[in-house]
Amino acid sequence: MEPEKQKPFAMKKAILATDLSKAADLLMECAPQFKTMGIEHITLFHAPVVSFNYMEYSGYSMMVHIEARMINMRNKLNELGFVTDFILKEGLPSQEIIDYAAKHPDALIILGSKGFGFAKRNLIGSTTLRVIQQSKNPVLMIRIKCLGQNAVGEELCALESRNLLSHAMLLTDFSENASLAFDQIKENLAEHFQQLSLLHVQDTIALRHHDKATIERFNQIDTARLKKMAQEVGEKAQKPVKTILAEGAVVPEIMREVKLNQVSLIILGTHGRSHFSDIVLGSTVFPVIQLVESNCLLIPFRENN
Repeated sequence: MEPEKQKPFAMKKAILATDLSKAADLLMECAPQFKTMGIEHITLFHAPVVSFNYMEYSGYSMMVHIEARMINMRNKLNELGFVTDFILKEGLPSQEIIDYAAKHPDALIILGSKGFGFAKRNLIGSTTLRVIQQSKNPVLMIRIKCLGQNAVGEELCALESRNLLSHAMLLTDFSENASLAFDQIKENLAEHFQQLSLLHVQDTIALRHHDKATIERFNQIDTARLKKMAQEVGEKAQKPVKTILAEGAVVPEIMREVKLNQVSLIILGTHGRSHFSDIVLGSTVFPVIQLVESNCLLIPFRENN
């Protein structure tokens, strides 16, 4: 008997993780688009960097400030029509997010890319990276870019792309986990994108040992696969879907196509390729989420028990 195919995530509920920074506040600007994506319930999630015990012992007003900020965010989301609550958890933020999300397996985790890394590149912060590595929930990483500092030395930042839904690009290597990401888009999201593209990159390193005839056969097979996928998702979305078959070094080609096509959201399946498959990202996924200047929707593959 063949194993049961994993079903797409429902994603009616979202967990919006915030550290209450100016960068995290930018996520609220995307809330109307969360609504368009079909999200109905948002849980605002915050893990303070100072323990609850310290706040109580010292009489420090931080807890009052935190609760006021969370209530204000909750009220704004309620006004947009979401069912909203908020959760405060003490502990390591990434682990607390992962543990809470595990109790809501169909919930979408939403967080910002945060940290800017060396030379102000858009490298993602440690909390975001750890959540992506270990969570079994889908993760929407909203890219935040650094704009430098203002006159008093405060870091300025902005959303890389304000319209998540303007142009989505699904990356596929035709694997099982890529198929799950495709099913997720086809069943739940395709109709909401203004434009949708499918991209497959043929790795020149993998192709170099094959003759021209074999490579041409690969081209025909991959072109047919992309065409079939585009037809399926296009019928669901009721709009034409662009297919791109590229050849080269995989990550640089992805970066080039994303830039060339002004992609606002990359969609890809995640998986590990080691003994510790639950914490190691695929060799393509890791550099893509670190280097490509686009928002990312990551669909994890869950092994059948």
